[in-house]
Amino acid sequence: MLLTALSINYTKQGKGYAKQAMNLLGEFIKSEFPSCDEIVLAVNHKNIPAQRLYSKVGFKDTGRRKSGPIGEQLIMSLSL
Repeated sequence: MLLTALSINYTKQGKGYAKQAMNLLGEFIKSEFPSCDEIVLAVNHKNIPAQRLYSKVGFKDTGRRKSGPIGEQLIMSLSL
C-alpha cells in the first residue's frame, strides 16, 4: 500500500499526533486490507523529523530515491 500523504497542521506539530497515527497505521491496514503486507512512502530528504518518526515506528529506508517536486525523496517501507 502506498501512503501518499501525512500532514499535521503546523500549530499542532510536536504534540505526538503524527506518531500516534503512524503507530495505529499497521493494525488498521491489517484489519481493513488483510492481503496487504507492506506500506511504502516517500519522504523529502531534507525532512529529518519525518524520517526519524517513520524510523521510530518501524519504516526502513529502502535505499531507493525518487526526484520529487521539491527535491530528492527517500523511499521507505514498513513490512506488515
